[in-house]
Amino acid sequence: MTIFVILAAALVVLALVLVAPSLLRNRASMVLDRNQQNVVIAQERLSELETDLGNGVLTREQFEQAKVELEQALLEDLRDDPAESTSLEAPKKHGRIALGVLAVAVPVLTVSLYLFLGEPQMVEFDRQQIAAQQNVGHGGKELPPVEDMVDSLVSHLKQQPDDAEGWFLLGRTYMMLKDYPKAVQAFDSAYELVGDVPAAMLSLADALAMVSGGNMAGRPTELIRKAVVIAPQDTTALWLAGLVEKQEGNFEGALTHFRNLKPQLAGEPDSLERINGFIAELEQQLGQSAGGAVAAADTATPEPVSAASAVGIKVSVSLSAEMQQKADPEQTVFIYAKALQGPPMPLAAAKHKVKDLPLEVVLDDTTAMMPQMKLSNFDQVTVGARVSLSGNPIAQTGDLSGEVSPVAVQPNAAVDIVIDSAVQ
Repeated sequence: MTIFVILAAALVVLALVLVAPSLLRNRASMVLDRNQQNVVIAQERLSELETDLGNGVLTREQFEQAKVELEQALLEDLRDDPAESTSLEAPKKHGRIALGVLAVAVPVLTVSLYLFLGEPQMVEFDRQQIAAQQNVGHGGKELPPVEDMVDSLVSHLKQQPDDAEGWFLLGRTYMMLKDYPKAVQAFDSAYELVGDVPAAMLSLADALAMVSGGNMAGRPTELIRKAVVIAPQDTTALWLAGLVEKQEGNFEGALTHFRNLKPQLAGEPDSLERINGFIAELEQQLGQSAGGAVAAADTATPEPVSAASAVGIKVSVSLSAEMQQKADPEQTVFIYAKALQGPPMPLAAAKHKVKDLPLEVVLDDTTAMMPQMKLSNFDQVTVGARVSLSGNPIAQTGDLSGEVSPVAVQPNAAVDIVIDSAVQ
């Protein structure tokens, strides 16, 4: 009993020692948002995984597995609502008074309550009962079922529907569970929030294709083609774009995407083997087509060169005096020709720096963004130039621009573009 009293007194003193600094210090304490901390940690870990993937430390399969495990861990951390951040101030004077009161009151109340309510003869704890209670508290499992974590994230998103990262995590989880229709809904919500971000576009396209049994026709094709224009070196964008063009029968376009992708897969032998197989298949297809064309040419009467090959628009680009003061010499200038109606994707484009202005460029089929969308296929187009403040090819508020429309597509066509307005 004496040992128990000594230990109890020591614990009371230790508790007061731990509380004393908080009562005496004159500064605010902040309880950080746990969810925000967890998201930051997960983002740092994801960056490490991407670095390992780029350096060849991880294969793509190992990277995807580690990424799924990371997302599951983050889902578990988001399971409960984070504690609200609060700040408490403890002036030194009030802290000393409170410490003095606690120093007297805690021992007195502890002893009194123990003698009145406790049982001094029972100083041995029931360890089995404590262990059982702890097991009940954790549900007897290291982690709750994935379904429970999904339900928690769904509840979180109902309260915070503008959490784009939450929608993206939910979509990834549904993809892992092979619930593709719900994955489409989640990725669609993320896409509506973030706009034309390649990761969101490609994830949505992948989910839509899975709903259709792997068929990428329709909206998946549109999303993938748009994503590969925005991020022409993105591995996933190149892979999916190659598959799209191959499925559409555009073997030249597919071969271009796969050849651009091949150097990025040097550390992934399995993926590289698949890409080499695609390239060999496409080269065989194009070889057969070329053979047929050569045989036809041998028996056909020579024809004059098509006028389409001579189609080009000479574009002279300059900055107005007012815009020269707003533009930075290192900012990117996009010069483009696009259809008057239809998709906003340029038919032909060129990229330069503000410091290069004024300049002249020629837009023709050699500067086409997609093989099947050529300038020579249109009679009239819109020609423009835009200074991108962010370097993004998608127009954003504040960018500097100038356009002329319509412009006839014909040999030796020319147009002057003056960048004299700001994108609203």
